[in-house]
Formats: sequence, structure tokens, C-alpha cells
Amino acid sequence: MEPASLTIEQLSQLVVSNAPPSQLFEALSRYELQACIISTGVGSHNTSSSDSTLLSLFYSSFFLVHLLTDQVSEARALTKRIPEALLQQDPSLQNCLTLLRAVWQTEHGQVYQVLRGLPWPEVLQPLVQRYESFFQDKTLIAVSRSYEAIRLATAATYLGLNEELAKQEDSNIISNFTKCGWTWDLESKLLHPKPIVVSPAEPQSSNGIRKAMAMLGTRAA
Repeated sequence: MEPASLTIEQLSQLVVSNAPPSQLFEALSRYELQACIISTGVGSHNTSSSDSTLLSLFYSSFFLVHLLTDQVSEARALTKRIPEALLQQDPSLQNCLTLLRAVWQTEHGQVYQVLRGLPWPEVLQPLVQRYESFFQDKTLIAVSRSYEAIRLATAATYLGLNEELAKQEDSNIISNFTKCGWTWDLESKLLHPKPIVVSPAEPQSSNGIRKAMAMLGTRAA
């Protein structure tokens, strides 16, 4: 079955839907040919502002869904298929490039700065917030398995929490980690993570992880 015509309305409905990331990816994949055809006019005198807005929303959404499905290499490849003129001029796509660099280089603090601090269009906010939660979930799992002991400030940086408060050994930040099953050694000033096991059927999306991240607070100060 042919997908409906690519429109801002169609994309907006997809972005705000609660569809699983895999379904969002499949839906947006079916629109890429249409986007490619529209993009052939980008940079010409015949290009309308509505076409540029549509392509910006499509490619930005598709990029974020690539990350949301943990396809970082594929997201990098997608940026090579975006019209160069649009990629270099559109603010949302420039944000995507900045985010890609931070994710690719595993610069956790920079990832949170890009997601929270850069001006993303309102229509993209649901995907931006979903990816932030996904990134935190994935990072929490990785840290819990990689460290036997970790400084509080380092753990806070990984999870996008306030590093200055962590350096002051803020009790609220400590309790957020201990509520996740970690232990705090007052003498050594170290956290001892508890390895998190996720069902293969629900990678980084189990209710247990969601509850843990709710305790941490996705935008904790």
C-alpha cells in the first residue's frame, strides 16, 4: 500500500503519537522517496518555503527516530542523503548534526546540552524528549554494568544531573541513585552501582528502568 502524501500534518501526527519507535521508523521510511523527490527542487528558484519547512520536519524527525531506535551509524548515513543546501541552512538540521557529533563521540554532557539547550521547534519536542529519556535509560544501564564504583559527580554527568550539587554530595541526588538500587559509601565517597538487567524483548524500555529514571528526574536541576 502506498503511503499517504507527505505533508506537515501527517508528520506532526506521527511525531506526537505514542507509537513504538520501530513503528515510527517504518512509517517515516516509507516517506523518504517522496522527500527525495521534493528535495530535487531545493536550492532552485522554484523551491517554496513550505517545501523547505516540510523537508526540515521530515529529515529532523527521521534523524531523531534513527537515534531513538539506536541506529547511530544509519543516522550518520542519513545526513549524507539530506540536500546539502538544506542541511547547511536549516537550524533544526544543524541541531541534528551537533547532536550526532555528541552522540558519536559519547560526550554525554554535550548530548544533554544539545537536547535541552538548543532551540528545537515545538513540533519536534516530543521526539527530542523521547530521545533524552532513551539516552538516559541506555546510559544508566551501561554505567550500572561498567562500574563497580563511581564518583557521584561522574554518575551525575552521565545521567544529565546537576554536577555541582553532586560535588556537594547533595542528599537528594544521592537518594535518587540509592532508590535505583545503588549503594553510597560515605567513607570512600563512592557510589556502587547495581547491574541492571533488561529483558531482550524490551531493551532500554522496561517499566523498571522507567521508574528508576522517573526517580532520577529527566531534567533534574
